[in-house]
Amino acid sequence: MRKYGKIVVVLTVAVLVLGVLALAGCSGGSATPSATTTTPTPAANLNLVTPGTLTVGSDTTFPPFESMNGTVAEGFDVDMMNAIGKELGLKVVFQTENFDTIIASVVGHKFDVIASGMTITSDREKTINFSDPYFDSNQSIAVLKASGITTETQLYGKKIGVQSGTTGEKWATENLKPHGATIVPFKDTTGAFNALQAKSVDAVVNDLPVTAEIIKEGPTRGFVIIDSIPTGEQYGIGIAKDRPELLAAINGALAKIKADGQLKQIYDKWISTGQ
Repeated sequence: MRKYGKIVVVLTVAVLVLGVLALAGCSGGSATPSATTTTPTPAANLNLVTPGTLTVGSDTTFPPFESMNGTVAEGFDVDMMNAIGKELGLKVVFQTENFDTIIASVVGHKFDVIASGMTITSDREKTINFSDPYFDSNQSIAVLKASGITTETQLYGKKIGVQSGTTGEKWATENLKPHGATIVPFKDTTGAFNALQAKSVDAVVNDLPVTAEIIKEGPTRGFVIIDSIPTGEQYGIGIAKDRPELLAAINGALAKIKADGQLKQIYDKWISTGQ
């Protein structure tokens, strides 16, 4: 697979920069209270799936946050977790998991944490804990430019592709399905956009920075974003509720890489507003 670089998003993604610049002081909506003064827990006390290794579950089809470059995972979340692992003195290993089963898998201790561009929501917090937020995002609607669709209302009664189990699916179900749209779930964003290109669906609702990356990397595919949806979402690292020591350690390390500028460097590597 080709290597993914920075994404370029005009105007609507400018909020992402503001969100990341403010991360060091952000306590984040429904996220777990900040642990910025917490010293990371020694790795020996973290009850890891594999001692000495932080095993990370991720849907590795979600660039620029995570994707596979051959057999190697890369992206924003990958670099962030490697930085967190270094702070904790742990080796970091990424394990690919379908997004719609990823929460059940971390609860079942198939891996230690989730880093997969996952939005912190109250529903998800009923099952798992989240770290402090590390990224601000919104949703988007993409169509084929040749379709002539330019507004949300033109999608009423149409087929809408989404990734199963995502906040994009939730938004489409709540806002387009009541107007006669059919919501078509796919196991990953690749499947949704392949269906859009094949005209099996009329639009895709998906996280804005990810959709922008797909358009940037495939300019001949004919996709265009017709709307950004200001949902005010924040991504967090997911952890099983019976791993409080691991949650504290992750929050402590995350606070450290926010404070010393490492997270901003990772942002600058993978995300760009073109300004």
